[in-house]
Amino acid sequence: MLQFSPLFVIYTTNLLSMKHLLLTVLSLIAFTICAFAQLTEQQQIQKLNLAYQQIRNLYVDDISLEPLVEEAIKATLQRLDPHSMYHNREEMTKLKSRISGEFAGVGISYMMHNDTLVVRSVVANSPASRAGIMPFDRITHVDNRSIIGINADSIAMLLRGEVGSNVTLNMTRRGIRNTLTTKLKRDNIESSAISASYRIGDVGYIAISSFTKPLANEVYEAYKALGDINSLIIDLRDNGGGAITAAIDLSSMFLNKGDIIASTEGKTRNEVYYKRQDKINLTIPLVVIINENSASASEMFAGAIQDHDRGVIVGRTSFGKGLVQRIVDLKDGSGMTVTIARYKTPSGRIIQRPYEMGEGDKYRSDTLRYMHPDSIPHDSKLLFYTLKSHRKVYGGGGITPDIYIANKEINLSEEVIKAYTSAAFEHAIIDYFDTEEIETIKSQHPTIEEFNNNYTPSNTLLNILNSYIAHTELTDTDKRFICSMLKALIAVELYGRFAYNYIYGIDLDHTLQQAFMTANDAELMHTTLTAQ
Repeated sequence: MLQFSPLFVIYTTNLLSMKHLLLTVLSLIAFTICAFAQLTEQQQIQKLNLAYQQIRNLYVDDISLEPLVEEAIKATLQRLDPHSMYHNREEMTKLKSRISGEFAGVGISYMMHNDTLVVRSVVANSPASRAGIMPFDRITHVDNRSIIGINADSIAMLLRGEVGSNVTLNMTRRGIRNTLTTKLKRDNIESSAISASYRIGDVGYIAISSFTKPLANEVYEAYKALGDINSLIIDLRDNGGGAITAAIDLSSMFLNKGDIIASTEGKTRNEVYYKRQDKINLTIPLVVIINENSASASEMFAGAIQDHDRGVIVGRTSFGKGLVQRIVDLKDGSGMTVTIARYKTPSGRIIQRPYEMGEGDKYRSDTLRYMHPDSIPHDSKLLFYTLKSHRKVYGGGGITPDIYIANKEINLSEEVIKAYTSAAFEHAIIDYFDTEEIETIKSQHPTIEEFNNNYTPSNTLLNILNSYIAHTELTDTDKRFICSMLKALIAVELYGRFAYNYIYGIDLDHTLQQAFMTANDAELMHTTLTAQ
């Protein structure tokens, strides 16, 4: 048995006491430093409050502090990452409506034509549809106030309001001499996030414009409506994201129970999102289209599909926004979107591309990175592997497609481009249907497939459009573009809002054409998803 002398025991005891004392002192120092740092932050806030108090009390003129405070908040957030920003009351209302997928209104889309509001479409089961409002109706007054010549944003504010509130509309209709008056009760209007859904042959196509909370249910209903298809295209081009929960729900439809969808790393908490149940499990071969404007929730979905080797990603490299944001409400109805975390794809990739704090303009102007599949420098430190086939994928710069499809520009004359961007085509359609019967055209072309194959815009319609285009010698490319655009816009009146995407996609959308070729090629899809 080992024995220790009394001197050793005393020495050891003293050493332990000194160690305990040292730890106590260090803890006190650390506490003091933290308390000082916290006190310093409080002093900074007090400094800001004092500055505003002195400005309010001493400044030579009476001023409102509201715009000064707004500018201060904007300036502060601009010093952070490029996606943290301030929103005034109106912007906050629009932001929440976009994420929730609904707003309170009457249920029409419209455009201003010769200073007059012309109804372009009516939402099904909305106050407007129940009141019998029709496309091409001209609304002249809202609550007895003339809206002739008023800008579209101001009119939107007049049409929207509290659920259950009343609004009176005066309008004119072709073929009816007297002015029509109708009283509507505003209601929640569900704005669908699906901008197109149709099939060509055995391939289904669903285009998603944003990630709203009810998105997964909308996509599933659209998928069922497509019927018996062999493969599915999900188009996320120009989709800037939305609710992360919607990206989780949509990903869950195509993954297996227990699969990781994404994870987040932040100051307050870290989370891992899994597919937790097998309510819906679609196993159909999948193609996802992305481009340089696909961001945030779009990239989360595309990253999950790519990392699990669940579908082929085609198109161009995505935006590279891998930040999770929280909406913070302020007392006056304004608010902020504040970055609270970074998210990772299932393989561990951070999708957020590099940025410098306070350099938002520089960050947003970086467009050359999208122009070629090799334009993004892939750092070996950011190399990851997909979870099933172990294909190489990279983080730190958006989602790079498995199959890169270059953007094929349509070489149009400047006059035609100007006419297109100024909505001249839409104005020409309104003028045309002031004299032409929609049902007459539809009786001649009962299906959209037959319409697309056989319809040619009439000379009357072409002459109306020419009145909106500066005199120029049209090229063959101009003529083909004009014909396709007019066909697409007329198709909307005949077959519904998805018809535009159908006609445009078949005639002019090079990326979509290539995506359909990929979806139809089972061998190409299998080879792409299993390549090492």
